Amino acid sequence: MRQTIVVLVAMHVAIIITAFPVAAEGRKGSSSDSLPKILLALALDNYPNARCGNNQPCAPATAEERERPPLTDEQAHTIVTAASTSAIARHCGLDWQRRNFEPLMRFHRETLKLSERQMALVGLLHGISMGVMAEPVARGPCIPALKASAEKHMLLKE
Repeated sequence: MRQTIVVLVAMHVAIIITAFPVAAEGRKGSSSDSLPKILLALALDNYPNARCGNNQPCAPATAEERERPPLTDEQAHTIVTAASTSAIARHCGLDWQRRNFEPLMRFHRETLKLSERQMALVGLLHGISMGVMAEPVARGPCIPALKASAEKHMLLKE
């Protein structure tokens, strides 16, 4: 049990520090593959599940969007990192939506001035990433060190 907790904390720290190389199923592993890039590709595959103008489903990703995604690698890394924090915060009973997801969305909307379609992708990438992280996080209890790590990395401090 203690080993599981240590692995969870290490996973959180690794995601926050850097995007680590991962080979996606069905893809050739390369040094350019990283968890944020793989999850961004998955989000692009699921674009029609997001909501764009007038709360309508977004159009599928175009060939150009797949070649040059609407989010930079740095933006994708930031979003996946925030999703990691959100997954741990949710597991620990913290208000991840108000303290992490909403500030993330506000930053991309107001500071970076992303389009509505890009904002839909930000939300989708966060949700997919959070979902991927939720199962491993839920395998162990929310110990104080894990909760403290989530608190430290929340975008809105209290």
